[in-house]
Formats: sequence, C-alpha cells, structure tokens
Amino acid sequence: MTARTTLPLGTQARLAGGDLRAQPWRTMLAVLVLTPLAASWFLLATVARSLAGLGTVGEERNLVITEPDVFDLANVHLDRDDLATAVTAAGADAESVSPLVLRLVEMDERVLQLRAADTATWSPVHGVTLVDGRLPDAAADEMAVTAAVQAATGWQVGDRQRVFGTEMAITAVLHGSGSKVASLWLPLERAERLFERPGEFQFAVVRLRAEADGDAVRARLRAAFPTLLVLDESAIQAEASRGVRSLGDLAALFSAVGVLGLAIGAANTTALTLAERRRSVGLLRMMGFTPAAVRGLLVVRALFLTLAALALGYLVALAAIQARPSFVLRTFTVALALEWWVVVAGVVLSMASAWVGAVLAARRVLRARPAQLVVT
Repeated sequence: MTARTTLPLGTQARLAGGDLRAQPWRTMLAVLVLTPLAASWFLLATVARSLAGLGTVGEERNLVITEPDVFDLANVHLDRDDLATAVTAAGADAESVSPLVLRLVEMDERVLQLRAADTATWSPVHGVTLVDGRLPDAAADEMAVTAAVQAATGWQVGDRQRVFGTEMAITAVLHGSGSKVASLWLPLERAERLFERPGEFQFAVVRLRAEADGDAVRARLRAAFPTLLVLDESAIQAEASRGVRSLGDLAALFSAVGVLGLAIGAANTTALTLAERRRSVGLLRMMGFTPAAVRGLLVVRALFLTLAALALGYLVALAAIQARPSFVLRTFTVALALEWWVVVAGVVLSMASAWVGAVLAARRVLRARPAQLVVT
C-alpha cells in the first residue's frame, strides 16, 4: 500500500466499526464505562436548566407588608385594620391593596404553598394566569393548582384532594412564576372559612401604579408600620429562591465536569487500545498508513464508542426523569424536562471532547517509528 496522508471518512468508519465488532465484549465494556458520564451530563444539564429560571420573575410593582417572622407563617397575623392603614399610607399611588393568605401544606410527600386571595387579583396582582378549566367558586369546596404542581403530582381538573381536612375539587390549572410556581390557590373567602379565621391574613399586597415612585411609597408604608416588614415582592422571591438557584449553578458546573470526564474517558479508552495493540499500529504504519491516517482511525473509533454511550446515557437519563419528573426543594416543586437542545448540546460537546481526548492519547504513540512499534 502506498503512503497516504488521509483515508476517506467512509473507509475510516468502516475500518473502525470492523475493529469494534471484532471484540464485542471489550467494546461493550468501554461503552458501559462511558455511559454513566453521558447520563450524568443529561441529568445535570436538565436539573440546571430547570433551576435556572426558578424564582427569577418577580412582581416588581408589588409591595408586601408582613410581620418580621415571615418564614414562620403560623406567627403572622394581619387584619383589616392593617389593610386600612396600608390604603391610607399608599394613597393614590396604589392601584389596589389586597390581603393574601399563605400557608404550607404537605401532600403526597411534597410541601406545597397554599395561597388565597380575591380571584379578581390573581392575574393583575399576583401574575398567575388560567391555563385550563375555570376559576374556583368561593362558595364551594374548590381550588386551583399551578402547572408545576400538576406536572409533579399528575392531578387533573376534576380530581379531588384533601387539604387541611377538607376535600377540594380541582377546577383550574394556573401558570405561575417565581415563588408561585408550585402553589395551590383558593378564593379568599373559602380560605377564611377553611381556617376559621375571617379577616386574618399573612400579607397585605400593595400594587403600585406604573408611574408611582416605589421608594417613596415604601418609605411611607414603613413609617406607617414601624414594627412590620415592607418589602418588594421580588426581594421576597429572591430570598426564598437564592439557595435553590445556586444549586442550579452547581449542577451546571458538574455538567461541565461531566463533559471533561467524557474527554478523559475517551483518552483513556484510546490509550488502552494503543497500549494493547502497539504492534497492530506499527503494522499499519509499515503498510503505508501515515500517522494522520492512523490517528483518524482512532478518533473515529473513539467517536463511535462515545456515540453509543450517549445513546445509552440518554435512555438512562430519560428513564430516570420519567420515573421522577419532579422533586421538591424548600417550598418549590421543580419539574424536569429533557429538552431537545440539551440533547443536541450534549451530543456536540461530548463528541468534541471525545475527539480531543482521542487525538491527545494518540500523539505519543504515533511519534514512534513503525519498527519500534512492531518490536515492542
């Protein structure tokens, strides 16, 4: 055979595939070694993507009045007098001042938020929109759930669930953002009857007009409520979700480490192949294959192994997500979804890392003369 600088890609693929088929058990073992790395990348990238936007959308025009012990809702008790004081302090700068009931409830081993407000304020004030069904009737035992709760639990419109000892019919699915992403919603009147505390709530929500000076209104409210907290809603959401989102950053970092792990795995697989088959490489060189041609064969071989590991890793990750499509962090229910661009990014990054790993592993051996490779 005459020396050539390259081999056609089809020839490289055919030779590399034949080499892998010649030793099926060794090939299978190499794929199984790389599969956990591939599966972990898909899983970690999915988790990072799901956590990235959690709690980042806040109602910046909402000022919230509550008691200092905001993380122990059982100790927060506001009433109609507080609401009237807020109306007076906010004045003409407020579009509305409305009460909000907030409790935590454990259902199906998940901790969910139970929110209650006048249904007329759900969309314009709290930013939740109707996706399916109809809004619950305040006179009946009815409630709404957010789409994240539906994804986590499988509940459907028409189902009945027990909430604080009362069986409620689900009449609506809502879309909520930020800290409202995983919530049950009740009309305010129904919540007052459920908890047998009419006129009591945990938050007074002041919705500012678009042209209002938020800092000035907040200062007036703080003067009117010297012992209470006056915060903008985005600040509350940021406090509640900061730690959750930081876990998303950590998952993204580990997914990057997973890509590096695939590169190292491909390099190790190629290095092991070269260490065991130096004589075969030497014979290829003596038959006229140039270092570039042999390196091409090794790279294609590593890419085949990585592609097989990616396919198997994708199936493992998909099965894991389908087995548990959501999980709970603090009061957030995080819904997982393996999006198409995550799969494409994983394939591209993994194949690129495998290419780099195989090239680096082959460099040292291919620098040796063919005679040295055949003798050793």
